[in-house]
Amino acid sequence: MLRSNQTVALTLALVAVATFVTPAKALQNGLARTPPMGWNSWYTAHCGVTEKVVLQNAKALVETGMARLGYRYVNVDGCWEAPRRDTRGRLHADRERFPHGMADLGRAIHALGLRYGIYTSAGPTICSHDLPGSQGHYRRDMKTFARWGVDYVKVDWCGVPHGTDPRQVYSAVKRAAARSGRRMLVTVSTPGVKKPWRWAAAYGNTWRIGADADGTWHGVMAALDLDAPLFKFAGPGGWNDPDILQVGDRELTRAEERAHFSLWSMLAAPLLAGYDLDAMAGASRSVLENAGVIAVDQDRLGRQGRRVRRRHHVETWVRTLSRRATAVLLLNRSARSRDAKVSLASIPGLPQAPAYVARELWTGDTVALGPAGVLRARLARHGVAIWRIRPG
Repeated sequence: MLRSNQTVALTLALVAVATFVTPAKALQNGLARTPPMGWNSWYTAHCGVTEKVVLQNAKALVETGMARLGYRYVNVDGCWEAPRRDTRGRLHADRERFPHGMADLGRAIHALGLRYGIYTSAGPTICSHDLPGSQGHYRRDMKTFARWGVDYVKVDWCGVPHGTDPRQVYSAVKRAAARSGRRMLVTVSTPGVKKPWRWAAAYGNTWRIGADADGTWHGVMAALDLDAPLFKFAGPGGWNDPDILQVGDRELTRAEERAHFSLWSMLAAPLLAGYDLDAMAGASRSVLENAGVIAVDQDRLGRQGRRVRRRHHVETWVRTLSRRATAVLLLNRSARSRDAKVSLASIPGLPQAPAYVARELWTGDTVALGPAGVLRARLARHGVAIWRIRPG
């Protein structure tokens, strides 16, 4: 068993130092050079989303200072739509829940210095509800969104006839967005259909890689494991999306929230807060406000982190950052606390230097080490430690 673990660790380390591959045929629209950040309405309100809920959370991004940290997109997910298109075939808002309309909502969001996101489906209806999708109307709907001042369009994969090639569909969506008259970030929101990490970079700035994380630790770990081998497909302009952040769902423990947020940053994942910011516990919101962890996610080099070691329920993750920095994370997947360590000599890709400075991003503790130094941490159940290491 020991020899098997050592072999796995060595194999993973060798994979980690493999040449970084830029996504093939990446969408060149100049957007999402770092993973998008913001707030999404789905987990907060599901199909009960209203103008009031959206604006309350938009204002909370500004008032809490989260907007200054990079949370700028305010994304209205499904169920904003009226049950039927208007007499000219255009989408329009449910007037009971969005009494001022979607264009006015966009103006209010922009007035706060934020960006406006909206939802549609690639099929004739949206997911789980008999409300109109965009099939047969891609060009018309993208022009409508552009007229409303939309900056971000989530294009879901629901109601699409069986056997439809998603590449053909999202190619049409891409053309429609490009001809809309406004530059808009577009997402390929398939739940992993046809392995979108292999093809979606040509059509969208992010792509959903699997099912919803569902607000549980099990769901978060399932999304993590799915994303772990996909590092070569992500980079500036196109990102793997393991799902909206579950921080603040009142299901995850504080250690799990920190672990979840840290891991999404190592994955270079979009950071979209998913729960009501006004109602969120301060301790949960403070997780979302960790500037050091956010900086890892938003690093301009854009290389997704890699899992390089798994042993005794403890994982080591490494992400190469700009300016010769490196992020290293230890994750405890077991149900009890554990002592863990990582030697600098075992970190693949760490720049050679006579000395290093390592700062743990949750405690703020900083240590100076030589090339043979070892980082140690006491990890809570489902907890992490994450360091930013630089020569110095």
